[in-house]
Amino acid sequence: MPEDTSMYKNIKVLYAEDEEGIRENISFVLSLLFKEVFVAKDGEEAFELFEEKKPDLLIFDICMPKMDGIEVLNKIRKSNKAIPIIVLTAHTEETYLFRAIELNITRYLLKPFSKDALLDAIKTCILNLVKDQENAILGNGYVFDFINKNLLYEQNIINLSLHELKLLQVMSAQSQKIFSFEEFIEEIWGWEIVTKEALKSLVKTLRKKLPSPLIKNIFGIGYTLKKES
Repeated sequence: MPEDTSMYKNIKVLYAEDEEGIRENISFVLSLLFKEVFVAKDGEEAFELFEEKKPDLLIFDICMPKMDGIEVLNKIRKSNKAIPIIVLTAHTEETYLFRAIELNITRYLLKPFSKDALLDAIKTCILNLVKDQENAILGNGYVFDFINKNLLYEQNIINLSLHELKLLQVMSAQSQKIFSFEEFIEEIWGWEIVTKEALKSLVKTLRKKLPSPLIKNIFGIGYTLKKES
């Protein structure tokens, strides 16, 4: 696992597995890494969750009732060509392998697999996601560099406090999302007891270092980031 797992918290995972025991164990491991994990027990539920939740990473068993994993992934690939996919299966037949390869999966794990094998596959997917989003273009010459965790203005580093950095990193990773006050406080201060006024003060100081109006206040709810697409 990489030393810095901060980016994991911003990634939504959809996990589909019909075997209850395996599903519970893997779900628990995923919940330790990711803030949002959606779990499906069959193919139809997996596709419904994909449509509803818009996850960033898929971990699918191939053999599932109602609709098998390959069939679900084939439907998903029609609308999303890039989402990383980890396929889990007890099958070693070439037919399954070729069908999976055609869907441009990221990793293929044969059951039974070890925890380390799963974590290594997840790491590969995360690195692919980060590679695809090394920089967030914020507009007016401002860029957030995810790799080096820097705010840049025309290639020059803008100094940020630790809390300003955490705030900007979380928002840049999920632009357009409306973050509640409570979500920000948890992401930035963890278990510390912090008031909304402290958060508002942090946002105010960060705004002074960014193009205006990048951070928008959603009255009574929280904040959102409107970066360039």
